[in-house]
Amino acid sequence: MLRASVYREAFHHIVPIAVPPDFGEAPQDWRWRKLTDLARLESGHTPSRSRPDWWGGDVSWVSLTEIRALDGKRVERTQLRTNEAGIANSAARILPRGTVCFSRTASVGFVTIMAVPMATSQDFANWVCSDDLDPEFLMHALIRSRQELRELATGATHKTIYMPTLESFHLCAPTLDEQRRIVQHLKAQLTEVEAIRQAAAEQLTEIESLPQRVLAQAFNAQEAAA
Repeated sequence: MLRASVYREAFHHIVPIAVPPDFGEAPQDWRWRKLTDLARLESGHTPSRSRPDWWGGDVSWVSLTEIRALDGKRVERTQLRTNEAGIANSAARILPRGTVCFSRTASVGFVTIMAVPMATSQDFANWVCSDDLDPEFLMHALIRSRQELRELATGATHKTIYMPTLESFHLCAPTLDEQRRIVQHLKAQLTEVEAIRQAAAEQLTEIESLPQRVLAQAFNAQEAAA
């Protein structure tokens, strides 16, 4: 697919997130580092569902319900929201703007970035990036590595990437300035890919409707002749 090709090119045909010893050769001026040396790893939690007074507040709460729609985007506000009481009476934490949220259970491998402070369910691994790591670069690195990371999930009922594995993640990355340059170039290319996809979808719809229009024109011509 064109989108996958864009990601491969952006990351020099390596899988940029891996666990030891499965590291590809780092491109020039890139290097492998343990991800927890570049970002603080946080989990999430769910306030009790038996307490409706802890829900419907003004604290956005990222959950698996919405993550597919949020994949690759910044999340401004979620459908499910808790409140200060829900946060205070659970292990959930409000994490800062720019936190990268990676779904690690059931729907493994989807990624979003918090546009404002919010919380998440326990189904997410959340990385609060240091000054040496651009959150969007990390998000795209996780998307590029999605297939390989899903293979790290285990479990009979719901596949999960457990915390010890997440703590062992390593990231191959260049300098911060180069990370930001790559992100901007990648975003521009992905916008072009989406435009191509939409144009192709519109053309397909047009083609599929063509036989119906031809038949309608022929029917109208027969009626006119009669």
